[in-house]
Amino acid sequence: MEIPGGPIGARPLARRRVLLGAIAAPVLGATAVALGACGSDEPPPEAVDVDPSPTVEKSEALLDELALVGAYEGTLAIYPELRGSLAGITDQHRAHARELGATEADFTDLAPIPPKAADAREAITNLISRERRAAEQRAQTAEQSESAEQVRAFTFIAASESSHVPELRDIRSGVSRS
Repeated sequence: MEIPGGPIGARPLARRRVLLGAIAAPVLGATAVALGACGSDEPPPEAVDVDPSPTVEKSEALLDELALVGAYEGTLAIYPELRGSLAGITDQHRAHARELGATEADFTDLAPIPPKAADAREAITNLISRERRAAEQRAQTAEQSESAEQVRAFTFIAASESSHVPELRDIRSGVSRS
């Protein structure tokens, strides 16, 4: 005896399945033809000599970050007693520079920028000024950025640099006046 509608558990053809089949068949056929062409006996194209890419221009933000690293390195060169206090901030600026595209060669080529300061307190005051300017510049760059990824990166760096200001004030307060 035959059961109306087909065997038990079998689904009747729905309009949706018919339409999907009609759409999928040409797509799968075109894919098969394209893949078949990949296995042809034609030799691969000849290699083309390409001149090495020109030196990539560094962004203004990257150059500013590298200058901050140089300023910290210059301060530490003259006031080595601040190394324990400033090393962490210096490392954060290195990380920011890497985020912006710095390479190890950039850090190797970086010359310390000695502070124009009569003593360690004044050198730290100069670093505070640099941090404020850098935070403002990164915030402006974030505001002008087109991609969400750049906005996040510059906003994070601006916030980090802003947080360095009170940290540097605390360090300065612990430095004796000369």
